[in-house]
Amino acid sequence: MGSQEIADQLAEDIRSAVYPPGSRLVQHDIAQRFQVSRIPVREALQNLAAQGLVDYNPGGGATVRDRSSREIRELYELRLLLEPSLSRHMLGGVTPRRLRSLQTLADAMDTDVELAAWRELNFDFHCELNGLIERPYTESVLRLLLAAVQPYSLENVGALGGRAQATREHHLMVQALKNQDGDSLAALIRQHLEDAMERVATAHDQDSPAVP
Repeated sequence: MGSQEIADQLAEDIRSAVYPPGSRLVQHDIAQRFQVSRIPVREALQNLAAQGLVDYNPGGGATVRDRSSREIRELYELRLLLEPSLSRHMLGGVTPRRLRSLQTLADAMDTDVELAAWRELNFDFHCELNGLIERPYTESVLRLLLAAVQPYSLENVGALGGRAQATREHHLMVQALKNQDGDSLAALIRQHLEDAMERVATAHDQDSPAVP
């Protein structure tokens, strides 16, 4: 197994909170898990550090990035700057196949799937939605931001109770795409992100120690 495959699997584990924020990723343990030497593990951890998913310590491994409420807000605010403004480009990338794919994902999230499966479907939905813009560099930036908020997105739809609202908004986004309604799509994306940001950042505000 190569370093990219290891990085991809670890990134998925971080997104799904198998390794929650603050968890240590020890090179020796990961090498044993994947039955490889430490060299590809070290390269994988450096890859994850470049994506902003971990804080890397060359001497001992890495720690899954545990973001403050301020950092969480920053990530969502960056998405808010980008994604609603790209709604009209999304309309330009709509095809029957892509609409079917988005509808299938939205329908699957509307079933009684486990939270981890819902989170994976949600990640795929937003990657597919962003893929409509057909701008590879912008897509790459959006994917990095999306990956960075995934542990908190999981918290939003789980412990903080945002799942039903998020599922409903996904269906409305698909309908806006079908209707070629860029204004509605932009408003839905904005509301979707703002509500998630407020729920998660507020929860982390409450967890933060008071400043004397």
